Amino acid sequence: MIGKNAQTWSFPWGYPSPKGLEMHYPLMDITDRIPEPPTWWLNGIPRYCKYHPDKATFAPTNMLVRVCCQQCRRTFDVAIGTQAILLQNVVESVLGYPFNSKTGETIREAHDDPPFHLRDDGFNCAGNTMIAEWIAIVQVWERHRGDSTRRPDLEGQSPDSLG
Repeated sequence: MIGKNAQTWSFPWGYPSPKGLEMHYPLMDITDRIPEPPTWWLNGIPRYCKYHPDKATFAPTNMLVRVCCQQCRRTFDVAIGTQAILLQNVVESVLGYPFNSKTGETIREAHDDPPFHLRDDGFNCAGNTMIAEWIAIVQVWERHRGDSTRRPDLEGQSPDSLG
């Protein structure tokens, strides 16, 4: 059963899933028709164009993050938009998640499942239900008055990545 958000499953008895218990909806009707794999993902939706924050979200800070499935270790580039202000040391050294440099709090938007995917044998991967592991922050963009500026000084490998 699909909850209010068309990209996430809800509990089978019809109540929406609480945050953290959501899983991205399978979109094989799209991905099976296009021979090349998606270039990046946004909220579990495959994107085939080159990443740019203007094609992702209208948030003040946009990131393209490389994550991997905890079960099968498959990697995905995932776009995340956040209201957080990033100054330096985006990758927090213990958890591997970025944090808001002004408040010191972990960016809530960063916790997400990987895009829905199948195992190599064609069956559902158990990792679809797990929070994706961060491998690296591939791109960081900040938006000021409608213009996006890339911040390569905030990009880099997650220090505790197993990927």
